[in-house]
Amino acid sequence: MAIVNPLTIFKSHVIRHLKRKLRPFYKKAAHLFFGKRAYHAWILTNEPNTAALTAQRTHRFDYMPYFAVLCVVNPECIERIIASLRGQTYVRWRLYLLSGSPKDASLEIEENIRFIDRALPPDEIISLVDGDFIVAIGQNTILCPFALYEITASMNTNPAGKLFYSDEDSIIGGKRASPHFKPDCSPDTLRSFDYIGTFMVITRELFVSELPLSVESRYALALKYAQETGAVVHIRKVLFHTVGKGEGTPHAAEKKALSCHLAKLGIAAEVQEHRPGLFNVIYKIPDTPRVSIIIPNKDNAELLAKCVKSIIYKTAAYDNYEIVIIENGSVRKDTFTLYDTLRRDERVRIINWQGEFNYPKVNNYGAMCSDGAVLLFLNNDIEAINADWLVNMVRHAVRKDVGAVGAKLYYPDGTIQHGGIVVGVGGVAVEYHKGFDGGDAGYFNRLAIVHNVAAVTGACLMLRRELFDTVKGFDESYALAYNDVDLCLRLMELGYPTVWTPFSELVHRESKTRGYEITQAQRQRLNDESMRFTKRWRHILDEGDPYYNPNLSRDRGDFTLGGNLSND
Repeated sequence: MAIVNPLTIFKSHVIRHLKRKLRPFYKKAAHLFFGKRAYHAWILTNEPNTAALTAQRTHRFDYMPYFAVLCVVNPECIERIIASLRGQTYVRWRLYLLSGSPKDASLEIEENIRFIDRALPPDEIISLVDGDFIVAIGQNTILCPFALYEITASMNTNPAGKLFYSDEDSIIGGKRASPHFKPDCSPDTLRSFDYIGTFMVITRELFVSELPLSVESRYALALKYAQETGAVVHIRKVLFHTVGKGEGTPHAAEKKALSCHLAKLGIAAEVQEHRPGLFNVIYKIPDTPRVSIIIPNKDNAELLAKCVKSIIYKTAAYDNYEIVIIENGSVRKDTFTLYDTLRRDERVRIINWQGEFNYPKVNNYGAMCSDGAVLLFLNNDIEAINADWLVNMVRHAVRKDVGAVGAKLYYPDGTIQHGGIVVGVGGVAVEYHKGFDGGDAGYFNRLAIVHNVAAVTGACLMLRRELFDTVKGFDESYALAYNDVDLCLRLMELGYPTVWTPFSELVHRESKTRGYEITQAQRQRLNDESMRFTKRWRHILDEGDPYYNPNLSRDRGDFTLGGNLSND
């Protein structure tokens, strides 16, 4: 028998520990270095060159709107704003500089640049502004030369649009960096932070209704019309750059706009700013509905015991729940001994399911045997972390405009296992931010905010029973995979988007119950289900996940730059 040197074992342990600790640093350093190079390549490949810009200047659209560009005067920014407008390939515009000082008018140097006194009554300001659409830009904003051209092109293909926005990047050290490739209209993401930014194009009618135009009113407009289907149009291109820190720290104005927006909708909620510029809307829960926590199980008594104990001992903020364990083919004595122990708690029930394991069938049966108005489908390899994990999911599940709700799941080593699911990436679907450090805020704070996603994992998925019944539960033809994604997409198709919250935190010992190994028959079944899913949801796979951006990677859910990076 070989003798193992204890020092060798110790060194191996230390090396593994250091690799785990330094992995986030290496990932960030590589992203910073290679990201800059990749973005430079993306710009060269995806944005119009000199010849294309020249062609844009002579292009004639069927609809040629006149733009009134509005910006509050800042002497340090006027010249670069004027320069970016002079460079536009679409020339039907006029700049209106909102000034608080009469001497600013002396800077007026050409016909299509006007000054307006900010102190004038709204009606008088309106009478002085010409234009079919209002372009609201921040003082720290520089428009790309093709910005108004792309806005016009989008208006010709989206005639019902009332508010247009685009992707953006920053000017850092004189160079373009940090591209923010945004989601399409995403109401819950918008309630978490103003991702629309400092460049927005709105109809004249909206401008008239929301004067004076400010940080607060811009955000209020976006919040209001994000609820109206087809009104908000996202142009998936970088059309402006942000320079410096912008217009001070307008988070108080944003918080006020968000609070007023919710009040106008009659939504009982409190707005908390949990990080600078990031909001968490605490929705009031009416009537404290009963939650049925449905857990399929086959043996693995140790895992199930940890799961149930974490629910019972760590769910301090919400107590109206039941735990329904669906027993499916266990044979080990310790499993049934555990069942006897768990039954002593009146909140726990054990239901028998006979037959071959089929995730949708087992969970549909569990739903039928439960009595909660809210259903939570939970794997037996899940453990709750924070005391308010359940109440934070219920806050969203009871909302009438929300479908499924998912949570922030960690691997046992503290890295991210699940931050939501993106569809059409990595083949069919993959999880966002998988493997990221647990303390990482994610791509533009996605891991730190409530936001919309196409789907969430069935390992921890909540929704109202009425919605579950409306879509007839999980599709039982997806025995192995995609049943959770399919459920979420069917809800989204009916107008009920999925919400992911970082304020419900749990550990997921992924695939510990059934494992990763599958038989040849299961592999074929998985392939068949993949083909069925692809056929059923081809339109979303082709058009792209609305909450992910086509300029990002199509291979991974880590928000690395993707799109077209070649010159072929």
